Amino acid sequence: MKLVGTLKPEVARLLAAKEERRCKLAGVPFPDKVRAVVRLQRMVAPVLRARGRQVRVWNIKESP
Repeated sequence: MKLVGTLKPEVARLLAAKEERRCKLAGVPFPDKVRAVVRLQRMVAPVLRARGRQVRVWNIKESP
């Protein structure tokens, strides 16, 4: 495994951006995180159903 200092600049930039995003997401309130999960469930449900999988999307209110 290479040290961060020996990585190519574009890879180091991507890793730094990834860490920054993780820190931002850690500060998001829990209800917002749950709403994001439900949105992802709704997005992937048609694909999984087309593959024959049984899918259940959580039933919550989508208020902001």
